[in-house]
Amino acid sequence: MFWGKKLAGGALAAVLMATGAGLATAAPAQAAAARYTCKAEVHLDLGRPKATSSCRKSGSGKKVSKHRVKLVCDVVRGRGTPHEIPWILFGPWVKPGQKSTVMCGFSSFTRSWSVETKA
Repeated sequence: MFWGKKLAGGALAAVLMATGAGLATAAPAQAAAARYTCKAEVHLDLGRPKATSSCRKSGSGKKVSKHRVKLVCDVVRGRGTPHEIPWILFGPWVKPGQKSTVMCGFSSFTRSWSVETKA
């Protein structure tokens, strides 16, 4: 009877120790998240507004897992009495080392642009 209790106590200690070791190794991986500073740029490509966003590592930035560019274009409609319609375009979600790009159509003007991020 005494040996059974000792064996059960040893097995329980081994299970708790393995669980604690697994938690100890998982914590540093989560705590070592990189910080990034993101920016968006706009230029003309064959007369069309083109926006690109990129993120680079920075000590004072924020945690970023994905980012994309947001471009708001004024699309000109109508030939007799032209008017502008705001059109919102989003680039694809990409990782911080890559660039997200989106372009407006022809007969468009750039209204604004920005970067959207996911933590």
